[in-house]
Amino acid sequence: MAAVNKSYDSTGDVDIELSDFKREKIMKTVYDYEEALDLTGHGKYNMGLLIACFVLITAMGIDIYGVGIIVTAATCDLRMSLEDIGVLSSMPFAGIIVMSYPWGYLSDTRGRKLALAWGMGGSFVAALLSSLAPNWQTLAALRFVSSAMSSVAESATYALLGECCTSRVRARYMLLVTSALMITPTIYYIWAYLIMKLDFSVPFLFVELRPWRLLTLIMALPLGLGAVMLYFFSESPKFLANVGRNKEAVEVLEKMFVKNGGKGDFTVKELFLDDDMKEEVGNFSLHSLYIQIAPLFKPPLLGRTFILYYLTFVVYIANNSFAIILPTIFNVFFTSYATSAADAGFCDLFAIGDTTVVDEVAQEVPVCKNTINDFTILAGCVHGLSFFILNAVISHCATRRKALTIAILTIAAIASLAVNNINQPIAGLVLFYVYLTTAMVFGVVSSYFVDLFPTSYRGMVACLGLMVGRLSAFSGTNVVSRSMSDHCPATMYGAAALVFSGVIAASFLPSDIIKTS
Repeated sequence: MAAVNKSYDSTGDVDIELSDFKREKIMKTVYDYEEALDLTGHGKYNMGLLIACFVLITAMGIDIYGVGIIVTAATCDLRMSLEDIGVLSSMPFAGIIVMSYPWGYLSDTRGRKLALAWGMGGSFVAALLSSLAPNWQTLAALRFVSSAMSSVAESATYALLGECCTSRVRARYMLLVTSALMITPTIYYIWAYLIMKLDFSVPFLFVELRPWRLLTLIMALPLGLGAVMLYFFSESPKFLANVGRNKEAVEVLEKMFVKNGGKGDFTVKELFLDDDMKEEVGNFSLHSLYIQIAPLFKPPLLGRTFILYYLTFVVYIANNSFAIILPTIFNVFFTSYATSAADAGFCDLFAIGDTTVVDEVAQEVPVCKNTINDFTILAGCVHGLSFFILNAVISHCATRRKALTIAILTIAAIASLAVNNINQPIAGLVLFYVYLTTAMVFGVVSSYFVDLFPTSYRGMVACLGLMVGRLSAFSGTNVVSRSMSDHCPATMYGAAALVFSGVIAASFLPSDIIKTS
C-alpha cells in the first residue's frame, strides 16, 4: 500500500493527502530542458530538421564558394581584368565578415528560425538578381549582399539543430550537416559542366542571357528551397524557453514528441533553465549587445572562448587558404607532372607549372569561353565527394570529439611536413590531400559552440567564430597564393607548425564523456 503524505494548514488540520505516486507525477511535470528534450525522442522531426539544415548549409556553400565558377564563366561577358576578378572573388568573404556579428545578435535575440528565414530568403532574392547583373560591379555588389545574408546558415543552423536534438545524436548531426559543405563543390561543378556546354545568347531586358547567367540562376534555387523548408519546422524550444516564452517552448516539444512517434501524453508542462541573464535576451539595445558579447571574454567563459576561437583560426587558415586555390593547385600539378623529372617533389612541380600557367591565364582571360575545363570539373567533384563520404564516416565517432580533433590535426600536420620530403609526385599529392582533412574539424568545433556556451550566447559565439575563421582564411589566402610558387616548402612547414599548435589547443578541450544510456 502506498504511503500517504499529509500536509497541514495553519491551524494544524490535515489539508491534503497525496500518495507518493501522485506526488511524483505532479513533480515530474516540471523538467530541465535536456530531460524534456530526451522525452521527445528521436524520429521524423529530428531527421526532417537534419535534412532541412543540410539543404541550408548546402545552399550557403553553393552561394559563397560557387562564385568562383560564376567569375570564371562571366569573365569575358563582363569584360573583367585580373584585378576585377580578384575584387569580385573576395566579395563572399567580405559579406560574411560584415554580417557575422549582426546575425549572431539576431539569432540570439529574435530566434534561430526567424534569422534563417529572413537571411536565406534575402540571399535568394539577391542571388537571383545577380544573374541579371549588367556589369561586374553590380554583380560584385549583389554577391556581397547574397553571401552576407546566406552566412546566417553557418551559425543559426547549428544552434537550431543542436537545440532540437538529444545529446545522444547531437554531435553526430553536427558533423553530418558539416558534410554538406564538403559536397557542395561536386554539386556546382556538375551543374557548371552541364550548363556551360550550352551555347546561346538571348536578349532579355538590358542584358544578354548567356549560359553563365542560367548557371547563376540555378545556383540560387537551393537558397529559396531552404527558406521554404523552414516553414515546416518550429523555432528552437530552448530559445523560446530562454526568452520567457515557456508555454510556446512546451508546445514545440510536444509537437516534436508527436512527430517522433511518441505514445500517450507528453508529461512536460513546464521547463526550467539554469542559464544566466535570460531576462536580457530579446531586448533590442546597445546594452543587450554588450550583455551578449562581454561574458564571452570574461571568466568563466574566457578560457573556452579562447580555445575554440584559436582552433577556428587554425582550421580555417590551414584549410581554406589552400582549398580556395585548390583547382589551380591540381591543374598545375597534372600539367607539369608528365614532363617533370622522375625525382621531382610536390613543391617542385608546383613551382615549375606556376611559371607557365600564369602566362597562359594572362593570355586567355580576354577570350570568351562558354565551357569549363573538364579537368577542373573532375578535380572538384572527386575532392568534394570524397570529403563528404569521409566526413560522414567520421560522424560515427562523434562521441570522441576531443580525441578525433587531436588525431585529425596531428595526422594533417605530419602529412604537411612530409609533402615535400618524398620525391614522388603522386605520393606528395596524396599527402597534400591528407593535410586538407583539417576540414573535418569544422563540425567538431561547431558542436562545442553549442555544448560549452549558454543558450543566450550560442548564436553570438558561433557568428563571431565564423568571423574569426573568415578573416583568417582571407588573410591566409593572400599569403598562400603568393608564396606557394617561390616558397612552397616553407609554406608547408609553416602550415604544419600552425596545425601542431592547434593540437596543443585541442588538448585543453573538455574530456570526452561517453553516455551508455
